[in-house]
Amino acid sequence: MNIPLLPARVVLATLKRMGFQEIHRKGSHVKMKHPDGRKIVFPYHDEIDRYTLKGALRDAKIDIQEFLNHL
Repeated sequence: MNIPLLPARVVLATLKRMGFQEIHRKGSHVKMKHPDGRKIVFPYHDEIDRYTLKGALRDAKIDIQEFLNHL
């Protein structure tokens, strides 16, 4: 499953639609938390590298297809 190149603002909005809330932002990184305890950290850049985003989604136990459905 290929993830398109996405700006961080789109990733942030998508994760908010999935129930995540921003809990911390320092420098260029954003940390978000879901009510069920899952956390995700990703860089807030104009374009997030596909592999970086895929790894962050995997670490947070977010299915890639579910993420793409919420885009």
